[in-house]
Amino acid sequence: MAELSRFFNSVTGDERTYQAEDFAQFFQNVLGNGFFEGLEVSAENTTNIIVAPGAGFIEGHEYTNTTSLTLVHDPADATNDRIDRIVLRLNRDIEERNIKAFVKKGETSSNPTPPALTRNNYVYEISLAQVRITAGKSYIDSSQITDERGDNRVCGRVQVARRVGDQINTVDIKPVTARPEDYSEGISQFYMSGRDQADIFQGWLDSIGINPGKYGRSLESLRAYVHTIGNRTNTGVQTVTLFAWDWNNNYEIYGEFKRANNAVSSNIEWGQWQENQIIVEQGSNSNGEYVRYSNGVQECWGNPFSLQTSTSVGALYRSDPRQWTYPKEFASTSDLVVMGDIRSFDRWVTVSTIDTTQASVSAMGVYNSSAAYTTMLYAKGRWR
Repeated sequence: MAELSRFFNSVTGDERTYQAEDFAQFFQNVLGNGFFEGLEVSAENTTNIIVAPGAGFIEGHEYTNTTSLTLVHDPADATNDRIDRIVLRLNRDIEERNIKAFVKKGETSSNPTPPALTRNNYVYEISLAQVRITAGKSYIDSSQITDERGDNRVCGRVQVARRVGDQINTVDIKPVTARPEDYSEGISQFYMSGRDQADIFQGWLDSIGINPGKYGRSLESLRAYVHTIGNRTNTGVQTVTLFAWDWNNNYEIYGEFKRANNAVSSNIEWGQWQENQIIVEQGSNSNGEYVRYSNGVQECWGNPFSLQTSTSVGALYRSDPRQWTYPKEFASTSDLVVMGDIRSFDRWVTVSTIDTTQASVSAMGVYNSSAAYTTMLYAKGRWR
């Protein structure tokens, strides 16, 4: 084991020399692989493609293309397509020591796939684009190019190094009691697990006023991201996004909560939490439309239908009761409200019985009428 410290000037009797790999190792502590800007691949309507000026970064080594670069594809097969890739290839072999752009040729097939990227101790490739070489076609147009710069699996934009990100999600976790001054200036974030950081996570939920049972989940099954933006003189905003960890629950987002202050500085307190309601599900069917919100509220609208006020009830008249089945079931009737409207001065809607799946509604009026009046229905309650 050894302690390393670098980089320092040489002095007489204590020379300090460094290799390129020392600098590459240092930069890998800061930046991940990908492209900085530019490097878009475009067609020339020949067998050539053009790589635009731009810059990239691979395993601690920087690449810059200062002018439009032309690359040439091999001719198309007469029968089958193939998929080539335009790659930036870091080659650390002693005879090469460079990063260059290449056409990586694929195999012809009735169902072609792009060539795999080489990533080992000597060669590391990132893909800028796929180019489908169409059988029998003598030129390449823009429809044959698929931009891969945004795909983190094969390229992606240069970001904070993965090793730094992993540390953020383990070392930088803060309790909800952390004051604004405890956060770094700019943007910071961390991830919390109800399983791995139960005590800290529970503190955040208590501060917001959330019981996991509200969502029908246990603390262990919840996860959250805490995202903070601020500086020393202007407003800081903190956002907590609460979600399910498992794919069986479709990684459902249960809520987004925000608080703010006027600076990430000393003697400043956070403001009150406010929930940013999110639509988690919406749809329609033969019974109407519905919307479900992250705070557990559900709204339903019935498809309009017609009612007649032709049955005498004392001095008034009513329609026969009609059952409205909600487009989506409610969790309970304890706070469920159902109401209706008829666009007429002397007619209205009454609701006699309700349950979690349907309501019995009637039209009322002051006159006996066999005319059909359009009836609108609305219900609001909780879906969890």
